[in-house]
Amino acid sequence: MSDLTIVPAKPGEFAELARLIEVQNRVPETQCLHSGEHADEVEAVLKQPEAPIFMIARNGDVLAGAFGCEVDGESRGYLQGPFIAADDYTTVANELWQALYAATPSVARYDAFVNVRNENAAAFLAAAGFRRSQGAQVYVLPAASLPALNAPPAELFTDRCRAGVRALHDLAFPDSPETIEPFMSGQNGNRRLFVFSDGDRCLGYVAASVNDNPREGYIDLLAVDASIRNQGYGRRLLLTAAHWLIEEKSMPQVGLTVLDMRSDTRELYARTGFQLLYSGVGYFRQARNSRVESHS
Repeated sequence: MSDLTIVPAKPGEFAELARLIEVQNRVPETQCLHSGEHADEVEAVLKQPEAPIFMIARNGDVLAGAFGCEVDGESRGYLQGPFIAADDYTTVANELWQALYAATPSVARYDAFVNVRNENAAAFLAAAGFRRSQGAQVYVLPAASLPALNAPPAELFTDRCRAGVRALHDLAFPDSPETIEPFMSGQNGNRRLFVFSDGDRCLGYVAASVNDNPREGYIDLLAVDASIRNQGYGRRLLLTAAHWLIEEKSMPQVGLTVLDMRSDTRELYARTGFQLLYSGVGYFRQARNSRVESHS
């Protein structure tokens, strides 16, 4: 593609970029699950100070594709895309990736999450050195389907449960890069941690947050001690978080993602009213060691 140019997305292009993402994410064969499905929500996120970094590809005046990366505070990059509208998927995706990689020098690890039917993205990521990780299922609980709690809710986290929550998290997620620390770091209007405790021992917790794109509440982490499983505590934790997100934060729905290795929890989510939306697969890639060291 001789006229292909790759440049960072500018504010005047956000509406066009958001429409491309909306169109691509409506179709399982082009859907990338780290990004939104509604153009107005995507555009609103792109306008925020800490918006994802997006590179766009143009073939003349035509938007041929886009690739974005949301960088968190721990030098981890969550990829959005590639979204390719051109016929030559591989060429456009590769050039966008090279530009995006150069534009995100602080990132030590990249993560992608695409629909299982998005074969083009899967082939591109494998060729670009990404390793396939676990499959996962995306569930959602619409506000209109929120069940009544019908039991005492879980309690809001306090500092006396800090050691217990950390110990349970390390036991439940020994190899996960997800951390519970941000949820224990103090009050945040868009983040909550609820717990069940027995004195100083944490028996279960749920971490929940508010997302802008898509606009929904989200269950980030859930863990229940083996001694109280199958006694309704997991459902009460989920519903405590869901009621906070829907009733207090006015979220239209609550979403969560279930990894294949935790497939035993799917029955719990179904009993709580969550519905399966999509099945996806994750990919990850470490940045070059020399690059990580130069920014340490």
